[in-house]
Amino acid sequence: MKITPEQVCEALDAWVCRPGMTQEQATILITEAFWDLKERPNIDVQRVTFDDGAVDQRALGVNRVKIFERWKAIDTRDKREKFTALIPAIMEAIRFSDFRLYCEITDGKSITYMIAGLNKEYGDVVESGLLFADPAVVERETDELIEKAIAFKRAYRQQYQQKAGWNYESSFC
Repeated sequence: MKITPEQVCEALDAWVCRPGMTQEQATILITEAFWDLKERPNIDVQRVTFDDGAVDQRALGVNRVKIFERWKAIDTRDKREKFTALIPAIMEAIRFSDFRLYCEITDGKSITYMIAGLNKEYGDVVESGLLFADPAVVERETDELIEKAIAFKRAYRQQYQQKAGWNYESSFC
């Protein structure tokens, strides 16, 4: 599956909204992943950690601005090229720190991944019901299950149509 710069922008936004993650922490992880690449693209990303593990605050600030405020905008050819060159490092950093988000990005439309998501949401609904959770919690969990079920139904239909080579339109959808 080819991942577009726009999808990676959305992934970055989702990643830094996760508990415990900040743009600074993400920048450190992206920079480390960038410097670990076997073939690094020719873009200006400075090392942010010293050999003793201390963080170079100046380099961190420079890289954060480049990644999150300039290149992520992808509103010029130059920014798009630089951001696209950074995608392998961004994806590796996300994979390392938030494997679930990584799977969502890379496998989000696969039937197997969607079934796993349905199972998780179903478990959450059952658990909240068994624990006599607040009705608002049960309602939220049920709504999430319904959203996942609808997304699964659409994705399954689309993949089935592609494999079968015909257009299936059910009367009840």
